[in-house]
Amino acid sequence: MPMAAMMMLAAGLAPRVADQAGARATMAAGILLGGAGLALLATLVSVDGGYLTVLPGMLAMGLGMGLTQTPSTEAITSALPRERQGVASALNDVTREFGTALGVALLGAVLTAGYRNAITPRLDTVPTDTADTAREGIATAIATADTAGSQAPALIRAAQESFVEGWQQAMWAGVAVMTILFGYVLARGPRRTRPTTPATASNSTSDAIAG
Repeated sequence: MPMAAMMMLAAGLAPRVADQAGARATMAAGILLGGAGLALLATLVSVDGGYLTVLPGMLAMGLGMGLTQTPSTEAITSALPRERQGVASALNDVTREFGTALGVALLGAVLTAGYRNAITPRLDTVPTDTADTAREGIATAIATADTAGSQAPALIRAAQESFVEGWQQAMWAGVAVMTILFGYVLARGPRRTRPTTPATASNSTSDAIAG
């Protein structure tokens, strides 16, 4: 909810910022904030800290996403003539959905691989069957902790710490992607889009909420 609130706030402000600073600068600033949010998610997260350790990163990501989506949507729709706005809108939706699915899949794969690599050395004293199950994921590791006997607390702690390590690797991978995207937008992004109408701003805000 805090992340969604920040996205809505930034999406409402983005058209004014883009009119003053240009679409390229606004998109670059949003990507920079998003990358900073991922970096915060990687550096502040901890097993004992809980939700508060990921909240700052989520807030920064919400601001960045809201700030980026409005000018990027406008750049896509303004690239085609009025009679082809349906195509532009469809392209915008496809890129958004495809990017979300691809990002979740790639970062999820990095997280899973990082978790397995991190937990394997921590399972030396755990029964083989339990260790094999624990490697599948943190949920199965915690669920199977009852079969570890006196090693149950150590197994749960190992799964939590390994998940955090995998999480950090995934977030840093996201920072790398955002860095590349930041450079591309600075080099090739639109300098300024046409004036944003109230309807466009409303649609962009809706896209930010859906995103």
